[in-house]
Amino acid sequence: MISPNWSIMKDSVTPKPNSHERVLTRAWVERGLSLPCSEFFLSVLTTYGLQPHNICPNSYLLLSNFVTLCEGHLRIRPDIRLWQFFFRVKKETKDKAMVNCGSMTFMLRPGRMYPSHYSHESIRYWNSGWFYVKNIEVPDVHQGLPKFINEPPEELDSWSLIPALAQYPELNRAARRISKLVQDGLTGTDLTLSWFSRRIQPLKYNTKNICEYIGVDDSLRVTRDNLPADSLKRRIKTLVKVTQGQPVPEIVIDIKTNNECPPLETLAEEDFKTILREPLSHELAEEDPEDEDEQEEQAPKKVSPRPAKRPRAKASGSEAGASGEASAKKAKTTKPPPLDSKKAERERLKLLANAGKGACHLIPGAT
Repeated sequence: MISPNWSIMKDSVTPKPNSHERVLTRAWVERGLSLPCSEFFLSVLTTYGLQPHNICPNSYLLLSNFVTLCEGHLRIRPDIRLWQFFFRVKKETKDKAMVNCGSMTFMLRPGRMYPSHYSHESIRYWNSGWFYVKNIEVPDVHQGLPKFINEPPEELDSWSLIPALAQYPELNRAARRISKLVQDGLTGTDLTLSWFSRRIQPLKYNTKNICEYIGVDDSLRVTRDNLPADSLKRRIKTLVKVTQGQPVPEIVIDIKTNNECPPLETLAEEDFKTILREPLSHELAEEDPEDEDEQEEQAPKKVSPRPAKRPRAKASGSEAGASGEASAKKAKTTKPPPLDSKKAERERLKLLANAGKGACHLIPGAT
């Protein structure tokens, strides 16, 4: 297929696009990106300070599924704060330096109620199919993809930010609705099949939500032609991990279409569920060390001044000796760390584990 809007790379290992061109690869297109790109995709690039090539291809699939979840099941536009609540950044490094191509991967945070996602651990040769495409702007909306810069990103504060959804009632309601959908059986495979089988590119700019889809003539589709059944199954296997010998999965819980998705504010309380599930002990122990630096966004608090400490009276004679002995005994007592962070919880579990192996008791009064 020949198009005036794109061209292949010739005699070049490193992409060198013209000023009006941008760099894409087949793996991104297969996972939901087309131009002009969506406002949400641009917000991801801006928030995290990324170039498209800094994002691993599996994360493109996560982004497309997230858009489908928001637009096809919640009837809302995807929001970067909701995305940050569910997903964290995992840096990809080599010799302790961040790699340029595929610098980071988005990973689901532990304890979140979110559709389970089973994709391939790695995409072979994904960074070998580069091509140039003419940048496409959306008048009065955005100027298209950023100019190509062949460098790894710089880590920003946004990489470790966890938005506090309690400050955003509409997003908190959306997260609770997602929890209920997960309880009802919605999976990441359902989300992938929902957009892929309808030839929708979730990361492409559109003026309406996916739940407004009406059929083969809908503007959300990139083509009116459906894939043949054998081609559809073959390409699904490149997106979703299918165990050898098992049939290609089919949609169990589909998106709402024909504008039949009810607004969140019209749903009853039983249509929502708590945001988080109870984390398991092994999740706390196996959590990525990078999570220790993550901070939850909090509303500013007023800090009251501390009362002045009263001077302590000096002890003398036997009283001083007794006081010294008590202090020494107190110093030998090891208390478990406070449960005010995930790091402290992991340390507490380690201390308790050591206590059960014949070590001294770490909790006062334990026997």
